[in-house]
Amino acid sequence: MLFAMTIPGLVVLITVVACGDVLYRRLTGRTALPWMRGSGGPGAAAIGLEELDAVFGAAKRIEFQQRQVVLMHRENPGDGAPGGLGVDLGTGRVTFRRPG
Repeated sequence: MLFAMTIPGLVVLITVVACGDVLYRRLTGRTALPWMRGSGGPGAAAIGLEELDAVFGAAKRIEFQQRQVVLMHRENPGDGAPGGLGVDLGTGRVTFRRPG
């Protein structure tokens, strides 16, 4: 138990959990980790190794925070755009409207 609290122990623990999850996912088609169910994102291996990289690299932690900020911001078509520009991809038409 004490070995798991050291940095090499953490690396070994993350690697074992990630390998176990990948093996279980290939055998059954679903993940064994309850917090990973329902997400089509990266598996435990990618998340664990990115977190380990963030421990040793300050820029990686800032990158994670920036990803969260970008995910929380919502962009609506036409926000901040002057005038009215409408693009209908279904019909292949573009409409221009004068502002005001």
